[in-house]
Amino acid sequence: MSDTPPHEEFSPHLQAGEDVLQPYDAREREGLPPMIKLALVAIGLLVIAFIVMKLYQPGVRDRSDPPRITADNTPFKIPPKDAGGTQTPNQDKVVFDVMDGQSPTTEADPKPLPEDPIKIEAPDPVELKPVEPVPEVKPDPVPQRPVVTRPTVTAPASGNSDWVVQVASVRAESDAANIWSRIQQKFPTLVSGASSDVKRVDLGDKGIYYRLRVAGLADKSAAQSMCTSLKAGGQDCLVTKK
Repeated sequence: MSDTPPHEEFSPHLQAGEDVLQPYDAREREGLPPMIKLALVAIGLLVIAFIVMKLYQPGVRDRSDPPRITADNTPFKIPPKDAGGTQTPNQDKVVFDVMDGQSPTTEADPKPLPEDPIKIEAPDPVELKPVEPVPEVKPDPVPQRPVVTRPTVTAPASGNSDWVVQVASVRAESDAANIWSRIQQKFPTLVSGASSDVKRVDLGDKGIYYRLRVAGLADKSAAQSMCTSLKAGGQDCLVTKK
């Protein structure tokens, strides 16, 4: 066998000092495969998108939701380095040192304890006398109303005298006829055998009136007796001549 290197067997024309060309093999390439690099790039993009969504999510809302304003995550009051101002009396009392966790340097005198309650002696028992019963008062009896009985009305003697009993004076003749019907229903025995007499009267400025009168009575005494009975029954009347 020859001592010539393998790569020199295929390059007999190479001169001394020239580079030797190496054969290329894709399997011997250094670095990550393209698919892995592509997967890493996709993962990185997803991480960036997730971070952006988290940062801008508070400012995103639906159209129906009301706007939400969040406060800054910073203190709204910052004590000044040099407060200045006027010193307030008693502003460095012990109570503030205790609140800050420091031991007070002064001693406070506690207030005296409250006094003991006063003992009240029980009073002597009071002898109770029996209460006399109150006599029962009976109410006065309610007086009973007397029974009112109407007197027996008898018809006066009938006749054909000039004496009449006037019971109404109205503006229409028909009203006089209605009143006479009611009197006959209310006093059937009293006006039995009597008749109605309607007289038309012209009073000038006052107008025309119709006077209803009960006629057919024997005399003045009969007329007065009928008028008295009518008044007892609630009917106004007067005795007159035709």
